[in-house]
Amino acid sequence: MVSHPDQPQIGLLFSETGVTADIERSQRYGALLAIEQLNRQGGVAGQPIQALARDPGGDPDRYRLYADEFIRNHGIRLLVGCYMSHTRKAVMPVVERTDALLCYPTPYEGFEYSPNIIYGGPAPNQNSAPLAAYLIRHYGERVVFIGSDYIYPRESNHVMRHLYRQHGGTVLEEIYIPLYPSDEDLARAVDLIVKAQADVVFSTVVGTGTAELYRAIARRYGDAPRPRIASLTTSEAEIAKMGSEVAEGHVVVAPYFSSIDTPASREFVRACNAFFPEDVSITAWTEAAYCQTLMLGRAMQAAQGWRVEQVQPELYRQRLDAPQGPIWVEQQNNHSHLTSRIAEIDSRGTFQVRWQSPEPIRPDPYVVVHNLDDWSASMGEGSHR
Repeated sequence: MVSHPDQPQIGLLFSETGVTADIERSQRYGALLAIEQLNRQGGVAGQPIQALARDPGGDPDRYRLYADEFIRNHGIRLLVGCYMSHTRKAVMPVVERTDALLCYPTPYEGFEYSPNIIYGGPAPNQNSAPLAAYLIRHYGERVVFIGSDYIYPRESNHVMRHLYRQHGGTVLEEIYIPLYPSDEDLARAVDLIVKAQADVVFSTVVGTGTAELYRAIARRYGDAPRPRIASLTTSEAEIAKMGSEVAEGHVVVAPYFSSIDTPASREFVRACNAFFPEDVSITAWTEAAYCQTLMLGRAMQAAQGWRVEQVQPELYRQRLDAPQGPIWVEQQNNHSHLTSRIAEIDSRGTFQVRWQSPEPIRPDPYVVVHNLDDWSASMGEGSHR
């Protein structure tokens, strides 16, 4: 029998060290900002929400062990965290076995459902599908895939391959490099990219390897024209590592960019700047962690409790006016309705949004329809903002 804490608590599983530490620190502080705001509003049933955090260091086994510790030793069954897919998959059997709830604020490869996971990042139909349509329309049909060697890049490339082929595109190469690539790994990968003469490089490289890959490609091409690198995950945190001169011209799809000029986004950026350490970037996945934690806390407030069986039904009733726009969870599949935006990086390292979905996209984690025609009508020059 799993006990319950006598005050509201949320367990945070974000790495402070390891290959994805930069992005996970941004998520951790986004979650902490949401908890701080919830507590300013009175917490839950007159008690402040406490955050209990651990540093799994990017190691899937440690995510699993810390999730089990939260649940068994502390009675905490409301968790927010994980970034790489193999860390989420390590935690999944723990939360399912104990009937806990994990809020996962990260884009992922789709093709999954757990009644004990709320997916807060985009599914493939919310990022890969619009990105494929945009790239083929604006940059060309010849693409090289390069990814870190684990489940998320391989499955994302599987989806993107279908999308490109349906639209008449050609996948020239599919390259994988270690999570901690050596100079030789990067050199071999860039050799293959140069030889392929692609229009676009679709990158699912994550963590510290992201900046290293972009820099290696920039060095190799020098002043010569180089293919655009398009990504589902590259963020302000990686741009800070690689420098704006390396990042300029490349393309990213995400629900949110900190450069969005709306009142809600400006207020979010102001709050982050006041709360975060100077070395923590504001990213799309900061916003996802912030939004998921805020929705979780509001569900706790509505339930006036923190048992999963009280909170989860209330979570489905939440509709958040988020920095990206409206967000809500689809009860049928536990994924989130999210806006899709495609941006190009300018000479200052700032994301300039070129296209966005006219409304939040209903999540389809199984990508039942691979058809790009639904996107083509809204991706002409008239909506190329």
